[in-house]
Amino acid sequence: MRIVFSALLILIISWFIRTDLREGTIPMAAFYSDGEETACTENVESDSIPVTVVAGDTVRSLFALYPDEMDLLERLSAYYRLNPHLRKRDPAEGEVILLPLSPKDAECGKEAGDGAGA
Repeated sequence: MRIVFSALLILIISWFIRTDLREGTIPMAAFYSDGEETACTENVESDSIPVTVVAGDTVRSLFALYPDEMDLLERLSAYYRLNPHLRKRDPAEGEVILLPLSPKDAECGKEAGDGAGA
């Protein structure tokens, strides 16, 4: 009799765990109240632009063609993060590489009418 109750208890517990994992304890609708907009999330990813390399281009010449507010060391580390295959060689002519740009901050809390002259 103990084995039957133990098996039944294990099945019931596994059903509750499966249901909880699939649907969650708190439904997602509880996080959003009616009529209110969701909170703004900031974008911390740095932006990048694709560039096709032409003959004679170097990393520094590309940085000069596409200036940015980041200092050289930060930009170089971001460049090698975006293009890890270029750590030991220069970019080849015709190759498309990604150049890093400063991250753009999301404008949370600002409405369309803010900042306008009175």
